[in-house]
Parts: sequence; C-alpha cells; structure tokens
Amino acid sequence: MTFEARPPRRPPSPADLAERDRFQNLVRSSLPSARASAEAWRNGLAAFITLVGTAIVVKGRTSTADLPTAWKAAVTALVGGGLALAVAGLWQALAAQAGSDTQLRSLDDIHRVHGSIDMYEVAMAVRVARRITFARRFVACSLVLLSAGTVLTWWAPGR
Repeated sequence: MTFEARPPRRPPSPADLAERDRFQNLVRSSLPSARASAEAWRNGLAAFITLVGTAIVVKGRTSTADLPTAWKAAVTALVGGGLALAVAGLWQALAAQAGSDTQLRSLDDIHRVHGSIDMYEVAMAVRVARRITFARRFVACSLVLLSAGTVLTWWAPGR
C-alpha cells in the first residue's frame, strides 16, 4: 500500500500561523523554564536540609538522651532515613538543574535521535521535569519520616 502526498484543503489561516508561532516559542522556552524550576527546587531543598540538619544537631541529642535504647534506635532510623531522602531529593534537583546529555556529542547524533535541536531540548526538558518529580517525591517521604521521628520523641517513654 502506498500513500501519496496531498496538498492541504486550504492554506493556513492567520490563527493557524499564530498558533504555530506560539507553540514554537513554547518549545524553545521549555528547557530554560524547566531548569529554572529545578534551580528553585534545589535552593529550597538546600535551605530545608540546612535547617533540619542544624535543628537535629542542636536539639537531637537532648531530645533522645533519656529514651530507652529501642526507642532511640527507632527515632535515629526515622530521622536518619528522612535526612537521607532529603539529600537524595537535593541530588535529583541538582542533577535536574545542572545536568546535560553527555551521550549526544554531535549535531548528526542529535538529528538522528531527536530529529531536531528543538525536539532535543524538549527531551531534555522532560528529563529535567522527571528529576524534579523524583526530588519532590523524595522530599515528601523525607517529611513523613522526619515527622514520624519527631512524634516518636514526644510519645516515647522515659527511662
């Protein structure tokens, strides 16, 4: 079965051309926009980790000093896991903001894989968005663990 190219039934309207131009602008701004979002997340996560880390260092020992060993181990696991997930989220945000595709090194490679520079940038923006999503998920889990660790210190029995 073969197909023949057919001319369009009508020429593009001014609205069609304007829509095409707006879409082209959207495509061209996708990667810078995604990277700016990643930068904002990176900055926020760095501040969050600094704040929580400082609070744990300053207050942590006095909060857990009188806890039974099993409770102290549970609090340590929850808070340590929460901090680890926060750092993993920060790493994802850093990679999203600063990362690049190191496998494609030539224009021919980009054209072969993506078809055009515009589509390459859209693919990069999609990767950035995925990393930001992972960062958000890690931080959400981090908050749950850190909150659970804090609540555990409130309800744990004394020695």
